Amino acid sequence: MNIAFGVHGANIEDLYDAATRAPGMTAIVAKHEFAAGAMADGTARMSGTPGVVMTTSGGGAMNVVPALAEAYDSRVPVLALIGTAPTPLVGGGAFQDMLAPPDTVDIAGVLSAITGSCSVVGHADEVPAALATAFATLHRGLPAAVLLPKDIQAAPAPELRQLHTGEWAQHGADVTGPSLSALADELSALAESDVRLVLWVGEEASRAGVGPQVEALASALGAVVVAAPGGRDLLRDGDGVAGVTGVMGHPSAHRAVADADLCLVLGCRMTMTDRAGLDEPLRRVRLVHLGSEQPRMPGDVDHVRCTDLAAAISQLTGEIRRPRGHDRPREAVAVTHLPVPPGGSGLGMRTAIGEIGRALPPDTPVFADAGNAGAAAIHHLPFGHGRFVVALGMGGMGYAIAAGVGNAIREAVDSTLAEGQPRRTVVIAGDGAFFMHGMEIHTAVEHDAPVTLVLLNNNAHAMCITRERLFFPDTPSVNRFRPSDLAGGLAAMFDGLVVARASDPAFVRTAAADLLSQSGPNCLVIDADPDEIPPLAPLIPKGQS
Repeated sequence: MNIAFGVHGANIEDLYDAATRAPGMTAIVAKHEFAAGAMADGTARMSGTPGVVMTTSGGGAMNVVPALAEAYDSRVPVLALIGTAPTPLVGGGAFQDMLAPPDTVDIAGVLSAITGSCSVVGHADEVPAALATAFATLHRGLPAAVLLPKDIQAAPAPELRQLHTGEWAQHGADVTGPSLSALADELSALAESDVRLVLWVGEEASRAGVGPQVEALASALGAVVVAAPGGRDLLRDGDGVAGVTGVMGHPSAHRAVADADLCLVLGCRMTMTDRAGLDEPLRRVRLVHLGSEQPRMPGDVDHVRCTDLAAAISQLTGEIRRPRGHDRPREAVAVTHLPVPPGGSGLGMRTAIGEIGRALPPDTPVFADAGNAGAAAIHHLPFGHGRFVVALGMGGMGYAIAAGVGNAIREAVDSTLAEGQPRRTVVIAGDGAFFMHGMEIHTAVEHDAPVTLVLLNNNAHAMCITRERLFFPDTPSVNRFRPSDLAGGLAAMFDGLVVARASDPAFVRTAAADLLSQSGPNCLVIDADPDEIPPLAPLIPKGQS
């Protein structure tokens, strides 16, 4: 952990002072505590090591709550260091006192509900134990909170033993439940017969970076591969790939799962967002799940708990019998898209996302936000560019902007230490997300972060417009806004920030290629149609989906 995100304040300033002076540590000041938490979350998802967020008491502590809720639901290890009022003043009317419930807000109770552990440090001697508890929680893939009163932050530190945080990636499959050997025998027998096998990958598989292992297993079994939204970066164009499942997914992926005799689920918890529209056919499919957490789908699913997904998949592949002496041929599958009606004004999202995808350099991480922009990215972005991050735990607008900026800053810091060139991060978001947390572009400018912010501007909360039209047709819309010149505003606000605005495919193509080749932060604003229906199955008119 070499970078901490937060917002400075009186009851966290001592930690900021320590972080600023600590060798190898970079302390970042964000514009909002939610964004700081999202930055820590995003860096954790990308790096495989815990993220760190630091906030002061009062509004600062409350602002980070939704970010920690996202981290908790998505099982992201984030360490939250929260400053509180000085210990002698607790319960005595101190400014921003949050540790004397029920007279004050119960910040420990609030944070305990959205983290794996929450420690309140009452004396400097308790710091080592609090940190040990936090690190144990982070090892379980959960966020952890440590509440540090200001006087304890400023107190002489006790003699600290070295905290052995260990390797965050486990070694060995560490399997519990049905043995992998028994599963390999079952899969081998099925592969020898005329049955359909499907591999369904999710976000845990994405974070574990098991693309090569999934490809090897799919080839050995002749299996079709589908992905939940959080695992779409494991998909590659070619035979045996059917696309993304779920509410924003591809009909071809749903058909592949529905037609399967056995579905081996790898690091996918099968939430409603992952499996929407599949509950009925899944009752007829044998389901085996490999992952560190139980799946969230009710019903008959064999769960094989493993803490090292890559090792488990490799072991499974190695034990698959190949009686013919070679792998089973994989089925050619055409990825099909939802039949979204054509839009009117503005550039269509499928066209815009396709042009951006074709311009992405290899291994470019992409962060997709909520709403129409996120749905379009999940459904239409070409496969094979690099890591893909979408926060579907809480699904809040603005997460991707902050998380993408945080990851770009991390890339810049890490590349400086390694004397290399940082990878560029791409964020795809809508104007609604921008108005919530788009000013984190200021944080990117301050740190010269290599990030390209792509804004699909339809001057609306467009997904809500579609919902209004479908479910409340007699009610005037509250989700259409006056036109905003985001490109002009950003260019005027931030000296040196390169901003382009596009409304036709050719300019999107050239502008994206240009911006992605530059250093530092930049922005591409694309005019979009507020009435365009997103690739979200429940919102497509009946008879078309």
